[in-house]
Amino acid sequence: MTINWLGFLKSDAMRKEIKLSVVYFLIFWISGSCYAQDVQMSDKTVPAFHFKVNDSVEVDVDLAYKEADYPAFYIAHLETGVCSDGLCKPINLQVSWNLLGQFIAYHAADGYALTKFDHIAFTEEDHKQLHRILSDTAAILRDYEVNDMIDTAVYLRSRQIDAVTRPTSLTFSAATVEGALYTVYTLWHFTNGAIRAKIKAHTRSYMSDDAVVKNMLASNNRDYVSFVFKHMTEEQHNRLGSDIVKLVGSKDPYIPHFALAQLGDTVLSAARIQQELLVYFPAADNALKNALLDRLASVPMDAEAMIALVSSLSNLQEQQMTKALAIIENNKPRIDEKIREKLEILSRSQDRAMAKQARNTLLKID
Repeated sequence: MTINWLGFLKSDAMRKEIKLSVVYFLIFWISGSCYAQDVQMSDKTVPAFHFKVNDSVEVDVDLAYKEADYPAFYIAHLETGVCSDGLCKPINLQVSWNLLGQFIAYHAADGYALTKFDHIAFTEEDHKQLHRILSDTAAILRDYEVNDMIDTAVYLRSRQIDAVTRPTSLTFSAATVEGALYTVYTLWHFTNGAIRAKIKAHTRSYMSDDAVVKNMLASNNRDYVSFVFKHMTEEQHNRLGSDIVKLVGSKDPYIPHFALAQLGDTVLSAARIQQELLVYFPAADNALKNALLDRLASVPMDAEAMIALVSSLSNLQEQQMTKALAIIENNKPRIDEKIREKLEILSRSQDRAMAKQARNTLLKID
């Protein structure tokens, strides 16, 4: 008979009040293996939404604030049984997610340590494994009923009570913590189930708040940036142009390209935006330099921005130099004496390719 994991969820107590300060342990790992716990404080929490896990279990999800009153993460308290044979203890813990519903951490309440078969407490390695599993939104647990993951040919007898149970099938052993299939299965479906979509929807309701949008853009979190860009209005793009430009300087390999794609011609035609953008040009990698040059080629250029562009020519590849000088040539009405002087200097460069291109540009703009 198939066992529905939600049938195991039972609750006798629910958290009803808002806590003004929440302490939780942030569980994380480095390079996929190191595991630790840090104490973190939230400045305040406010109710976000009520979530029905099943007919007998409901939780209140709160939004926690940190750092100058910005939303930081979501938290919920889960208290439930996880197995029907009495061989594992109920769970009583707090779970946290980031603003897009990605699992962050769990912290068991005092006196409610997570246990395995026969009430054996989780080891440090078990906690590492559970954290990895809960962080994997595509875990194999997503596609199976818990009963399908049990080895039906083997029985294990408890040393604690007069009962037997069945072990996890070897096929799924890497997808769980040994001796804690029901706990892992229940927690994974709670943290990665429908509650994630509810969290995203709640965060989306804050996208009209420029302060929240700016804070998420400045997070250097690729998923946050992509989410914000997906939901920003055209008016916000215009208002927050400088904040978007700053992302071009991000060390993330994707965020600068995300940001550049958000700068429409109206925003990019502004002299201030062009000058701010070109601050990041010299340190950009070649892919980003090419993308910047292609984008700047489509708008009228400011004289000061062109000076910055000409000043960067010595650090460009020949093809990039050709693109940059073509931009100068196409903005002839705005070329001033400072730009001409810089081109004159480049035309006498010991770099023959650069000198030749600079001379050709001078001939075209005269």
